[in-house]
Amino acid sequence: MINLIPPAARRGVLVEYWIRVVSVWCILISISLFTTASLLLPAYVFVNSQVKVHQQSAEIALQKVADYDAVSVSLIQASQRARKIMDEENLFQISEYVDLFEQLQSDDILVSNIKIGRVKEGVSSIVVGGIANNRQTLASFRDRLLADTRIEKVDLPISNLARDKDISFTITVTLSNQKNSL
Repeated sequence: MINLIPPAARRGVLVEYWIRVVSVWCILISISLFTTASLLLPAYVFVNSQVKVHQQSAEIALQKVADYDAVSVSLIQASQRARKIMDEENLFQISEYVDLFEQLQSDDILVSNIKIGRVKEGVSSIVVGGIANNRQTLASFRDRLLADTRIEKVDLPISNLARDKDISFTITVTLSNQKNSL
């Protein structure tokens, strides 16, 4: 039948045919795109809302982590301070040693100086100097020092016993447990 149509009209029919074919394909593609978009729109809205929810949860979690880090740092600092306080509590108090020698002295003995040698572990030695009325009071002072359980050894040089009255003495005292003896 197309052979019966003159060539000029045939050309018009072919152009109209291809226009109709292209327009039908465009309509079909438009319908399929609209259908696909309408099917994907609820999924997009749902995913977008879930992303926002999880983003808020992540921000809250990050805030909690930051708070935890701040608390952790302050807890470490507090622990270090407590350890320092406990270490300082275990260190010896010089006043305790002075009180010990004042308690053990009598009316006949005057302790005039106390030298305490300190090392990292505690006390290295204690040198006590003073004046005793006589040899007997000095010997009894030495015996009272030795009787104390905290004192291990008392060195009283013989040169301190050279005089009979008003004896200047220097005694070196070694503690039993130098770290925490008192």
